[in-house]
Amino acid sequence: DYDGSKHALLPDIIIFYNAVRYALDDNMFYQARDVDSARILLALGQKRLAQLRLGKHPWTTAAGFVVRGYRSRLDDSVIPLGVEIPDNYNPRALKKWRLDVWLHGRNNNLSEVRFLTERLNRKSTFAPKDTIVLHPYGRFCNAYKFAGEVDVMEALGHVELNYPIDHYRISLRGFSMGGAGAWHLGAHHASRWAAVAPGAGFVDTAVYQNIFTKKPEPTWWEQKLWNLYDVPPIAANFANTTAIAYSGELDKQKQAADLMAAAFVREGMKLTHLIGPKVGHKYEPKTKLEVARHVNAAANKGTSAYARKVRFTTFTLRQNRMKWISVWGLEQHWKEARVEAEYVDDWEYRVKTQNVTALMIEQLEG
Repeated sequence: DYDGSKHALLPDIIIFYNAVRYALDDNMFYQARDVDSARILLALGQKRLAQLRLGKHPWTTAAGFVVRGYRSRLDDSVIPLGVEIPDNYNPRALKKWRLDVWLHGRNNNLSEVRFLTERLNRKSTFAPKDTIVLHPYGRFCNAYKFAGEVDVMEALGHVELNYPIDHYRISLRGFSMGGAGAWHLGAHHASRWAAVAPGAGFVDTAVYQNIFTKKPEPTWWEQKLWNLYDVPPIAANFANTTAIAYSGELDKQKQAADLMAAAFVREGMKLTHLIGPKVGHKYEPKTKLEVARHVNAAANKGTSAYARKVRFTTFTLRQNRMKWISVWGLEQHWKEARVEAEYVDDWEYRVKTQNVTALMIEQLEG
């Protein structure tokens, strides 16, 4: 007998019910238009349910603005995501598609009703030709940390499972809070991205929050734990991808990219930092085109899981992998650990480590 409750595509329907239920439970109807949006979402959910009962699911192969859902391994909750599919998308064609991941900014009035409504109607900030754009929800507004970080990576995995994605041409982008997410996810998972393009967004705890101007000062152990998400200490990881930062010339958050530029210099690297003249917390149109040009060039070039050289910095085994290097033991946790590895020849590697007691090398092909 058919059991619809176990259908793999049911989360694509539950997202509509959940969005309205959460808005009702938590009083998240901020304007009258939110009620209208909720009615439209419920109608769309009912339409998909009727189609699925007939064994049909046209939204899974549709072009344009599409919203989907998946069950999270964290708590089995159904999480929404948006995808923007190119008009020339053909699921039967033998084609691998470039993917851009776009992280939204902070919005204190964000709800799943508003997120789904926007993702069904609003074009991406960057919508490159022949590119699928993924919009993770990120569990509201937590700068894509903790559960928000898991959401981004699970949403990415879900899209890779359901669409023919070119795994070597995935870029990570975002602005404001989304820029902050792009900085830290870009550094921690650098080997996943052909390009990382943060717009504004903070990169650390102490400077961004002016912590040392406040009393009492944080304890030593609090400061150690900042290394879970602070980006300047792990700037070397960007050697494994291409980073393109953007700031408005008048934006206070420009200090974040300036911090990263200094961190790059300490690692013997140079950050590409594009600055929009005479603007604050937004993209300046001409500079935005320049950002797109740089990201497109990096995405077209792609990344490689088998680069000859790997640089990796971490403070915790929670983030223990970069390309073909994985770290499995530290002399001291929450202290900087480094690996610099180079593939020399068949079965021959040159590896230099710091604060590492165990690591694994994935044998490179030919």
